[in-house]
Amino acid sequence: MISCLDLLGDYRITITGDKVALVTMTEASRLIEKSKQTLYRHVSSGRVSRNSDGFLDTAELIRVYGELKQNTTSKVTKTSVPVVQVERSHIEWLEKQVDGLREDIKQVREDSLAREIRLMALLEHKIDTIQSETSSDKPVIRGVFSKLFK
Repeated sequence: MISCLDLLGDYRITITGDKVALVTMTEASRLIEKSKQTLYRHVSSGRVSRNSDGFLDTAELIRVYGELKQNTTSKVTKTSVPVVQVERSHIEWLEKQVDGLREDIKQVREDSLAREIRLMALLEHKIDTIQSETSSDKPVIRGVFSKLFK
């Protein structure tokens, strides 16, 4: 975590990793030295954008208004979670899910193959049993000469 203080020690902003410094509308109006009504008009007209939480990015303020006035409060500026970090963690979770599913598929294939081998062995045993029973029960058909020359 990086913490920056100006020479007077009255401006403090906290930035962690790729996170962006965000400020409220009131704080932004102080930083750009404009009224809140002017800032709301600029947001409505699209000159300045704010996030879904209603906070303004300080980089956006610098882009539109130039250098910012030093903050007179000692509040820590709210930071948002970087999108890259969220996407990275989501990708890692998805990769774990895919690996788990691959293992499940491998196990199902192994179980299916083992079941198929057992069924084939059972069928072969049944066929052998049926053939041996039918061959011993069947009377042997002999021809005329075999009856005479036993």
